[in-house]
Order: sequence, then C-alpha cells, then structure tokens
Amino acid sequence: MRKKRKRSIILSIIGIIILAGAVLFVRSPIGIALLKSKKHFKTSDIDKRVRYEPGAEEFADKIARYLPEAVRTVENGHFLPFKKPFKVYVCATQKSLNEFLADPPGAAPRGAAALGNVYIGPRAFSFFGYDTHKESLMHELSHLHLSQRSGYFGFGVRIKIPVWFIEGLANCIAGSGGEGIEDKEAIDAILAGKHFVVDEKGSFLRPFHKAFPGLSGPMFHKQDKMFVKYIIDSNPRKYKQFLLEIQNGASFAKSFSTNFGITVSGMFERFKENLKFGASQS
Repeated sequence: MRKKRKRSIILSIIGIIILAGAVLFVRSPIGIALLKSKKHFKTSDIDKRVRYEPGAEEFADKIARYLPEAVRTVENGHFLPFKKPFKVYVCATQKSLNEFLADPPGAAPRGAAALGNVYIGPRAFSFFGYDTHKESLMHELSHLHLSQRSGYFGFGVRIKIPVWFIEGLANCIAGSGGEGIEDKEAIDAILAGKHFVVDEKGSFLRPFHKAFPGLSGPMFHKQDKMFVKYIIDSNPRKYKQFLLEIQNGASFAKSFSTNFGITVSGMFERFKENLKFGASQS
C-alpha cells in the first residue's frame, strides 16, 4: 500500500512538472512561434509558393514576381538545386514576423529561413532608405538551401559550418550585407583586430550574436562578405568543390584545408595581408 501511494505521489509530481513545463513552453517565444497559426495567410496569384498576411499584398506581389529569378540565382550560387519545396511567408508587421521567428519584440530582422520555409517582413522593403526585398529574399533562400542540403543540425553538429561562412555565402550570392558601411571602414576595422570570430568550425556553443562581439550587424555582414569573396576569388574551381562537399555532408574544416591547402585561420591571415597591401598601395 505504501509503495503504491509513493508511486502515485511521484507520478503526480512528474505530471505537475510536465504540465508546468508545457504551460511555460506555450507562453515562450519558441512556443508562440511553433503554435502561431498561418491560416490567415493568403496565396499569391502570381506564385503559389508565396503566402501573405492581409495588408502585405503589395509586398507579396514584389516577392512573387522576383521569386523565380531569386531561386535560379541561389541554385547557381550553391551549384545545386533546392532539395525540397518551400513557401515564402510575407508578414504585414514586424511584430508578426518576430513572433514567427521567436525573436524578442525589439528585434528588427528583414527576414529569416525557419522550419523549412522563408519569412519576409516589412523592413526588407525599407532598409537604410532602400528597398532590399530582392537581396533579403536571396539571402534567406541561401540559408534555406544550405540547411536543406546539410540537414537541420548540419550547421552546428555534423558539418559544423561557422556563422561567418553561412552569412558570407548568403551575402555574396544575394549582394546583401554591409549596408551603410564603406569598404575602407571595414578594412580599417579588420586590420585593427576588430573583426568577427574566425572559427574553423561552427558550434551551438557560439550562437549567432556571439560570432561578432563588439561589431554592429552591418559591419559583421560587410566583413564576412569580403572574406568569403576573397576565398571564392582565390580559386573558384576549388571553392566549387569545397562547397559541393560540405553540402553533401563533408566536414567544413577538413574540406576547407583539403581543397585550399590551408586552414581557415591561415586563409584569414592571407586575407589581411592582401588588405594591408591594398591599403599601402592606396
């Protein structure tokens, strides 16, 4: 009898803990994002892959018209087609976008790739005074493409792709990144040691915002774009082989050193030397 009573008490406590955890999860940003309904989204007449909230019709039309070209550009940049179909959700307000992305109320992303789809918000159409919806769409499609090919956990576990490369690749393909930052400003910062963390591999232990301590978002994107472009230009053939390998499951760090004959850190030192030479020539 005592054992049964003890077991009943333990099960009751476990049940209360699970229930409390469920309540907290539902009220958390991640819980809100996962449970947020998309039933109110309408389907674009221009491209059925595009869905939009009431009030975002004009934004959705722009996205839908450009989507085919954006897909071609991203697939060419990754040297592979998209592996799975997807949708592009165009949000009418920043609040709505943030809720779908589990971002805090004060955050102001232009968009994101999340849970197998792309989300675009109003800021993509007015960023530093410019309409950047084309760049924002391609940028997020690049993230989506890479996650499709490497797997959801490939960024941080199996392939271990560092943040600087994920963002730099997307910026090079999309022509995005570094809005409002001049080349000289970014170069001076890099040479002064004020640059993003040059990880040899990615990790869940270093989340996005810790990959560029002390830098603004635009400065981080400007710098990673410059470095990835330098890598591409150093040997386009080897770069293509490297990108295909990591998209097919190879280790980022190992594939990089095998194809380029140098570590990521070594390549970054060459990059800085190149910047120094350019600065001295100027």
